[in-house]
Amino acid sequence: MAEAIVKFSLQRLKSVLLEENQKISSLEDQTQILISLLDEIGGFFESTDGTTGKNCELETRWFRELIDIVYNMEDCIDNFVVHMENQSASDQTILIDQCKIELENLEKSLLHVRNQMLEDKKGKAVKPESLDVEENTSKADAEPGEASSSPTSFKVYLSNLPYFLQSCLKYCCIFPENYAIPKGRLVRLLVAEGLIQEKPGQIAEDIAKENIKELANLGVLHVDGNKLKVPETIRAFMLCMMGEEGFIVSCTSSDTNVPPTTRRLSIHLDANNIPDNLNNLPLRSLFLFGIRSLSDAALDSLRPVFHEKKFLRVLDLEDVHIKNIPDELGDMIHLRYLGLKNSDIDALPESVTNLRNLQTLDIRWNGKITDISSSILKLVQLRHLKMFKNWGINGVREILVPTDIGRSENLQTFTGLYAGGGIAAALGNLTQLKRLGVMDVAADHVNDLSVSIMKMKGLHSLSLEAKSSYASEVLPSFEPFSPPPDLQKLRLGGRLEKMPSWFSLMGNLIKLRLGFSHLSEDPALVLQFLPNLKHLTLWRAYDGKQIGKEFCGVGGFPKLEVLVIASHVLEEWTELEEGALPNLKYLHMHNCLRLRTLPEGLQHITTLQELKLIPLLDDHVERLKPDGGEENHKIRNIPLISFMPTSVVEQLMRGHPAGQCA
Repeated sequence: MAEAIVKFSLQRLKSVLLEENQKISSLEDQTQILISLLDEIGGFFESTDGTTGKNCELETRWFRELIDIVYNMEDCIDNFVVHMENQSASDQTILIDQCKIELENLEKSLLHVRNQMLEDKKGKAVKPESLDVEENTSKADAEPGEASSSPTSFKVYLSNLPYFLQSCLKYCCIFPENYAIPKGRLVRLLVAEGLIQEKPGQIAEDIAKENIKELANLGVLHVDGNKLKVPETIRAFMLCMMGEEGFIVSCTSSDTNVPPTTRRLSIHLDANNIPDNLNNLPLRSLFLFGIRSLSDAALDSLRPVFHEKKFLRVLDLEDVHIKNIPDELGDMIHLRYLGLKNSDIDALPESVTNLRNLQTLDIRWNGKITDISSSILKLVQLRHLKMFKNWGINGVREILVPTDIGRSENLQTFTGLYAGGGIAAALGNLTQLKRLGVMDVAADHVNDLSVSIMKMKGLHSLSLEAKSSYASEVLPSFEPFSPPPDLQKLRLGGRLEKMPSWFSLMGNLIKLRLGFSHLSEDPALVLQFLPNLKHLTLWRAYDGKQIGKEFCGVGGFPKLEVLVIASHVLEEWTELEEGALPNLKYLHMHNCLRLRTLPEGLQHITTLQELKLIPLLDDHVERLKPDGGEENHKIRNIPLISFMPTSVVEQLMRGHPAGQCA
């Protein structure tokens, strides 16, 4: 664990040198000395040559002192940067002198730890016989499932994971138990916290995804599509380890003990669990989970976050229904992640443009925000601007893309914007975008938008929606058009007059959603030949009353795992050829109000793990019953089946206003 602290501290100091180059230039000599010392200490951990027991003993011996030094170092630099804002020349000189003295004292403390560790390494302070090194090493080599029978060996196994994998796994445990963690959200948080290793020439988000994949391959993290979950046994051990090192404190009740040194805090379930000493905590990260509404008293308890927490790097208020964000938000100049998804905020304060280190701004499904300051796009560290329409709001219209938008070279995600007013053409300067989402797409700017998208050679995800796509407005034809070669996810919302000719060119496409397309021709006739498609949603995409065996021939949809079909007109799916859909795991027939039959041949899909039928005609329920149901043979081998009869759905709907269900 101490190795992780050293690595994280090095990354933090180096990033501060880059981010705050002008303000911290007067302290460069002191910071470079600290970096050299931390490099040396980090090298000590890397040269243990597999002596696991001795390494763990040394970490335990010096961990608390080392972590205190590192945190004091961060506090010193953060405090310096904040207080240098708007200071006179004489006051800046005083601040510089004070900070130099503090850093020199921290240098002495690090030298002391370094020297003592060298002594320990020579064997003068630690006796090898105090630990059975060979026994612990052999247990650490065991697989996670094997090691779980021994708490000691399991802890050793997890402790021996590389520091960046440990940090990723620990961060997953910040989320509440049984919480399906969105992969993208976790990736953005890890990058904001600086909890991944740096690799020259690689994008930080890609490295974080590699770490998640490696943990999944090791069996210590479960991945289901874009959702993640830590197995219960591993989570319990990780929480124990996190508690020992003070990685985070989770307030799950009003009497939770929150130490005065807490730097990461999560508050669960109830606003009454907000700690009384919130105002005095040196917080760097704050999460609220499961707290939908806040009373006036609870809001008062949270106000210190905006007024006093100028060192915050992560503020995640997703799903917390608050209406206003104070102007003091702009004082958090260290803030990197601001999560406000699914709240009731109607507007962002103008001061948000002061957040020069902001990497992620997430305001999806957020009140009635229709405009944000164009100055946000001038925040040079911004990597992910995630906007989305709410009910009745079709894209953020009043974001004027500045003429020098090409300078936003770090921007990877730009979603929920309106393409009019010259924005469609200006987007062509953002050739580095990985994810783009445009709403209210109209014919008068589709040509400029097509040209801009074709310049984005590295685009992985694209979403295009017509105005009021739920009302089946026409999505203009993007012809001629050549999709970006690396496109992996595509979402089209709105009526399509015909299948786009360029669909067959998307050889790398993994996920596709066609929403309210109302095609007269079955799109599967083309889509089944996409070689890498794994997830397909046809949401009122096809207006045919019948699906036949031509939906998927033998060899079609070779990698498809998830198929979702919603249709108000589909009456029967007649047949599936044996050998079709060879990898299908999940089939969901949603809102197919007239569906009378499931396809003959469904029983041959041996990979199918789950079938959902919501709603299901009452007489169809009878035909699928295990005792004498004439269609039961089609589904009897599927492990998990869930359905809801139409009569039950109608009963539930009587208590809801019309139009609330798709």
